[in-house]
Amino acid sequence: MFCICTAGHVNHGKTSLVKSLTGLDTDRLIEEKKRGLSIELGYAKYQIDKNLYASIIDTPGHENFIRNMISGAHAVDQVILVIAANEGIMPQTIEHLDIIKLLSIKNVIFVISKIDLSTSEEISKIKKDINKIITNYSLNENEILEISNLQNTGVDKLKKIIKENITSSEKKSIQGGRFSVDRVFSLKGIGTIATGTLIGNTISNKSSLEILPNSRELKVKKLQAFNEDLEIISPGSRVSINIQNFGTNEIKKGDIIGEKNHILESKLVYVKVDLLKKIKNYSEIIFHTGSSKTIGKIKLINNTKIARIYLNKTIAFIIGDKFIFRNNSGTVGGGEIIFHKKILLEKELESAVINEHKKIEFFLDMYKTISINTLVKYLGKKKEEILRLLDNNNEFISFEKESYVISSKYLIEEAKLFLKEVENYHKNNPLRKGLPLSNINEKKEKKLIINTLMRKKLIKIKDGFVQKTKFIPKLDSNQKSKINNYLNLINVKDYMPPTDNHLEIDLMNYLVEQQLIVKCSKNVYYFIDSYKKLKNEILEINKINKKINIDLVRKNLGMSRKYCLAILDRLEEEKVINRTKD
Repeated sequence: MFCICTAGHVNHGKTSLVKSLTGLDTDRLIEEKKRGLSIELGYAKYQIDKNLYASIIDTPGHENFIRNMISGAHAVDQVILVIAANEGIMPQTIEHLDIIKLLSIKNVIFVISKIDLSTSEEISKIKKDINKIITNYSLNENEILEISNLQNTGVDKLKKIIKENITSSEKKSIQGGRFSVDRVFSLKGIGTIATGTLIGNTISNKSSLEILPNSRELKVKKLQAFNEDLEIISPGSRVSINIQNFGTNEIKKGDIIGEKNHILESKLVYVKVDLLKKIKNYSEIIFHTGSSKTIGKIKLINNTKIARIYLNKTIAFIIGDKFIFRNNSGTVGGGEIIFHKKILLEKELESAVINEHKKIEFFLDMYKTISINTLVKYLGKKKEEILRLLDNNNEFISFEKESYVISSKYLIEEAKLFLKEVENYHKNNPLRKGLPLSNINEKKEKKLIINTLMRKKLIKIKDGFVQKTKFIPKLDSNQKSKINNYLNLINVKDYMPPTDNHLEIDLMNYLVEQQLIVKCSKNVYYFIDSYKKLKNEILEINKINKKINIDLVRKNLGMSRKYCLAILDRLEEEKVINRTKD
């Protein structure tokens, strides 16, 4: 669903125009009815075509309620800017235009209202002023419409242009559905309800949602859009969420409700900023994003369009969110949130704004390895966009089925360190096969590092050990002599080799790893040929007796209990035989 927002000076006919389009009166407060102006946002569902709808947000024009205008405009695809023919362009008209520009909204339809109260000459002058505005504000060109809500003239033409604009435009999809809370209230027998305009992606009553700042899991009773119960709600819709686990005092205007793991929160934001007027560093500002309003201080960085804003309280947002900031004199500027942490030198920020690859590089310098989902949050982009960025740059490598990213530079450094670790292991343990895989730490990138070195044929994995490709355990003459004597000693016919004449531990491990001997217990080792022969004899006993136990082995082979138990434990470990309760 697309979202349309009205804008313009107080009493220029915005609410009446919405009523002419939709048949709905968006003035919902008694105070609004009395004063004849919109204080809060008003909403209406507008059917553009048979299966095409839009949300219309009627924003207030009075200067005291500019926050609500900003709250309405942050989620829109198209603005209808209303100018009364009998008054022309007024202060709030300009401020609304400034806000539209700062929020990067290009598609604006200009409507001259109350034409029944003006002359053709006055209307012609207003049109000339509007054409200058379109040029100065770099807005898309649309036909300037003349409308009388009282006489109901020009409304059909407006409907036609809205339809043409909507059907020819593409709804931008952002990762994660969310909305900025603009109303919180409670209904008897129903409970807490929060409302807002959904942006990003669809949400459903099965979505895993959270409320931020101070991330808290949300339990949904019911979802509605324009008083209709729905299981799935599309972006651009007015959403009402009936919340099960929070009261109205635990949710406030400006909070964000959205899908988990997409939304950031911080007191510190770095922004790309456009200024309407000069402002001194460390000036106090009122910072608006979504429907939130927060006091903060701004510092412009090195006379660039980059600024650091430190806020008095934590806000929730995604990277790329638009904002406005004001002071006592009105709207000062606005722009886009680009970072939320001090992860790089401020002098480097401008290049990071220009170059998306630079942003990824900064995050990898900080985290070394980072998940794609974290980059989605930190860059404010969809996963597919990030993967395309990675594919187009050899400096980054995605791994674990495109779940994580590592820099090529860091991978090379870590590969060198790991190769050195393997070399040192060989040096300190010259008779062992290599570094046991089970001893290697479980860092996500370790598997990638090992595979990289294996592709370069610098290491290999053999029998669960990491070793250099050309590694061969080397024995000196003394060790060879010891081994030959030991093998002759344990190569006995009665299957009961001596258990108290073992070699030093490194030589014993070497013989086991080289499969020259088999370890059956702490002290019982067999020469490999003897072990194979003994194993076959026990399996034959098992076949004849349909079972095997210590007594059968002792009876048939004349071995003591110690050796019988050792060999049976070994065969059970190899899953050649199974232990039973009997």
